Amino acid sequence: MNTTLGDIISTLYAQFLAQYGDEELASVATAAVVNDLLSKPKQGREEAA
Repeated sequence: MNTTLGDIISTLYAQFLAQYGDEELASVATAAVVNDLLSKPKQGREEAA
């Protein structure tokens, strides 16, 4: 199965939107999670997986 970054972002956004019920808050939360994931060193990402 191939998962793209867009798939991950869409899934995160949908989950946050369902949780918070607010589009702006869901967008900010999604951006924060994506930024956190992308800013981790490669070694940290491999250990998290």
